[in-house]
Amino acid sequence: MIISFHEGRWGRFFTRLNVFVSVLVVACALFAYVAVQLREVSPGVVAAPRTLFEIKEGEGFREISARLKAEHLIRSKTAFELYALFTGSATKLRAGNYTFDAGMTGEEILAELVRGSHREVNATIPEGLSSYAVERILVAAGVVREGEFIAAVAERDLEGKLFPDTYRFFTDSSVGDVLEKFSQNFNEKTKEFFSGGEKNFKETLVLASLLEREVPDFEERRMVAGILKKRIAERMPLQVDATICYIKEKMGYPGAFDCYPLTPLDFKIDSAYNTYLYRGLPPGPIGNPGFLALRAAQESKSSPYWFYLSDPKTKKTIFAKTLEEQSKNKALYLR
Repeated sequence: MIISFHEGRWGRFFTRLNVFVSVLVVACALFAYVAVQLREVSPGVVAAPRTLFEIKEGEGFREISARLKAEHLIRSKTAFELYALFTGSATKLRAGNYTFDAGMTGEEILAELVRGSHREVNATIPEGLSSYAVERILVAAGVVREGEFIAAVAERDLEGKLFPDTYRFFTDSSVGDVLEKFSQNFNEKTKEFFSGGEKNFKETLVLASLLEREVPDFEERRMVAGILKKRIAERMPLQVDATICYIKEKMGYPGAFDCYPLTPLDFKIDSAYNTYLYRGLPPGPIGNPGFLALRAAQESKSSPYWFYLSDPKTKKTIFAKTLEEQSKNKALYLR
């Protein structure tokens, strides 16, 4: 009876041990499979350097993993789901807009989805860009979605007030937060130009936006500002080519500075911003000027000149006193 007892006990022990070892072997094999699948890049990723991926509020985990697989961002849907379940990550994925670079593994993608899309990025806004061009920079950085920034800028009349600078934004920010950061910086950097009142400041802002797009040199900007002010006083059309570029950009043509050469039809576009058809300053800025353009607009310089053009080769501004002299300059520099 004693021997039989011991044999029965040891038999049950070895049976359980065999089951445990079998489960352990299967688990190790499964873990190895998952690890290999997650740490290898999906073959389809190579074809897309950067992939935008959105998780919507309330979207289910399996739906998310299915879309990741469909967009070739992960190698194995099964391995991705198993790993997320093993690590407790399946219920921790956060809604938002993500940008996944080529070469990211499933493990790295899962870590991003758990961490969330709100990470800080730099966005550099050069001088003179319109709000349309600014939006393209912000969309590329993952800060806002296409269309929503432009709509908010138009609604709040903020063209010209997106001060050129390098900003730090959270990806997938609200448009309100982004515009608040722009507004704070604009108010801080331009407060010295407010002394003449709101009306004078707006005129300075609009004039500065023309100078920023037309003339690169500070002293030449001051002279052009003086010319434009004289032409306004004499009710002469300003005839600023950059306003035509802005109109075309508003109409959906690409580019802030790459709209040249302009065609005869371009100058006939019926818009309040067309300074060939309508006298005076345009109704608003045509871009977002920097500090020096604002200073040049405020500190305009008087001269005997009434006309100017930019040499496309040297970017130097060529001035003229008469229309005849301007016509000769056009033939010489713009042929």
